[in-house]
Amino acid sequence: MQAILDEQDYQFIATKVLDIIKQSYDLVPKQPKRDEWVGIKEFTSALPIVKDKEWVRMFILSRPEFKPWAINVNAGPGHHTRINMTKGLAWVNAHQDEIDWNQSLPR
Repeated sequence: MQAILDEQDYQFIATKVLDIIKQSYDLVPKQPKRDEWVGIKEFTSALPIVKDKEWVRMFILSRPEFKPWAINVNAGPGHHTRINMTKGLAWVNAHQDEIDWNQSLPR
């Protein structure tokens, strides 16, 4: 004997199975992934083209897009620069062709 099921039957079965799982196990909802904050050395080594940290500070971290993702970019000695790796690296990867990777530091 063969049973023919339609979409409504599949939804009913899925709901019942989910109810059984919820009753049987003490499930905890997934936590959203937290943004990872790193130092400038770790950020520069993760870039698609590895550049010196001063180059990254001048040509990438100084961009207005990085204002909420970079801390202490030009704070001076003793203040460590911190970059949101999750958002910053995603932006760099999405805008790779807009960055002039051959630009040289001023003397």
